[in-house]
Amino acid sequence: MVIPVWIIITGLICGVAAAGGVVLFLEKKRRGAESGAMQYSTSFVFSGNLKQTTLLDAIQFLEIGRREGVLHIYAGRRKGYLTFCKGNVIDGFYRNEAGREAVFQMLSLEEGDFYFEPKTITQPKLISDSIMDITFEWDARKNGA
Repeated sequence: MVIPVWIIITGLICGVAAAGGVVLFLEKKRRGAESGAMQYSTSFVFSGNLKQTTLLDAIQFLEIGRREGVLHIYAGRRKGYLTFCKGNVIDGFYRNEAGREAVFQMLSLEEGDFYFEPKTITQPKLISDSIMDITFEWDARKNGA
């Protein structure tokens, strides 16, 4: 039996949203006194626990949503981050490692918390590979291939 891709993606988004603690706030703002039209802006808050939601699931959720900002990762007293621009991971830092090596270390975390901070990113792109390419390499290293 073949499952359509849209069902898998919808399930992934719903699962991450439920486990990760996605919260969307809608604010009503009056655009013009004479028109009476309402304009909605969205504030995006995304946080969760790595026991419930893997870091890869959280990254893919932000990638699908084309989010821009910083994903902070807390594992005990250690802190790391991933920087997103238009849904792509462009930088990372964890335990004195930067770029791809930092992402490899963070993907191995089984415990900890994460929090996404939406913000405009102006830094240069230090990671040029897609998260899937990085994940395949991480998996190959982990399995000794």
